Amino acid sequence: MNLSLAKAVDRYVGVLVCFLLAALRLVREMVWPRDSLLEPRTILLVKFWGLGNIVLLLPVVRLVRERFPGARVVFLSLRRNRELLDACPDLDHRVYVDDRNFLTLVPGLVASAWRAFRERPDLTIDFEQFARASAVLATLARSKQIVGLATPGQGRAVLYHKRVRYDDGQHMGQTYLDLARAAGVRERFYRPSPVPLAAEHRAEVDALLDGRAGREPLVVVHPGSGDNFQGRRWPAESFARLADRLAREQGALVVVTGTPSERDLVRQVIATMEEPGAALDATGRLSVLGLAALLERCTLLVTNDTAPVHIASALGVPVFAFYGPNTPRLYGPLSRGSQAFFQALPCSPCLTNMNYKTSFCRMPVCIQDIGPDEVHERIAAFLAERRARTALRPREEEPSGSEARS
Repeated sequence: MNLSLAKAVDRYVGVLVCFLLAALRLVREMVWPRDSLLEPRTILLVKFWGLGNIVLLLPVVRLVRERFPGARVVFLSLRRNRELLDACPDLDHRVYVDDRNFLTLVPGLVASAWRAFRERPDLTIDFEQFARASAVLATLARSKQIVGLATPGQGRAVLYHKRVRYDDGQHMGQTYLDLARAAGVRERFYRPSPVPLAAEHRAEVDALLDGRAGREPLVVVHPGSGDNFQGRRWPAESFARLADRLAREQGALVVVTGTPSERDLVRQVIATMEEPGAALDATGRLSVLGLAALLERCTLLVTNDTAPVHIASALGVPVFAFYGPNTPRLYGPLSRGSQAFFQALPCSPCLTNMNYKTSFCRMPVCIQDIGPDEVHERIAAFLAERRARTALRPREEEPSGSEARS
């Protein structure tokens, strides 16, 4: 799907639709005033774009379920997020929009609006940061209470009954929790939670590693960045230089991951290495949850600012991630031992929720100038500390003299 076209339609057509629907709703509620809403029977949660955002939302969905145990919880999202949401145990129903291309997206949105209307939601929480389509759908579904982000200059807050001020300086996980808090969730501080994994997902990893499962350290390298603005990518040559040093100096087994559309990029990274035989190409060999199972098993992840950051972080795996067009304040890893590389240039960040995550930069020096040697030094220091802790652990676990004698 042409993401730029979808953003343009949402931006220029969506604002007119938002104000028209707001006016119609105002007239309707003047004639038929709304009753007070005590406990919602059906809750609609909406988040379309961003697999990493879905990962960040999983603990919030759990908190919504715990706060309203008797309610029917429905999630509206894109079909590309299906695998992760289908595995979420806190949802009663899912509605997916076919987003393969623009011709399927428009009728898919219309159909999803009808399915959402049939759910008769009492409460809708719109987790979209800037897209107006979600607010329009919640309004068309005749939701009695809509909670969403009041992001300046976007014109969609007129459709929300309760508005949460958008804070561009806090982590998106906390922002999602703030939206749920406005709907009644009592937890104050965001905490990530692991994605649900089954034996079949771990079996994918066993088949991929093929007898090399016990090799340490196991480093996953993810050079892709999804389909929005490739200027977020650390150069393939830098990934290759880093992978060589990790294999040669740290004895690492390097697994390079990517989506099927990133196959050429992954092959470029491996082909550029001085020792390409030290890397394993996992492109297209793992499902989304299979990738999560691989990250669960790895020593650390090296990646751009994209979904694996949040999958690994939720699993407690250390992440070494690259930022520049975006900022780690919004989407940085939260797991212990993680490090974000961010130069904070005067022009950075240029991808924000205030500008529809759209950048026209063609020279992203903010991320290209991060040096592979600097990254290796910080990873090497982390691995050395980890080895030292591992070496000391048996001594710490030995019984004391008195305990040994008893």
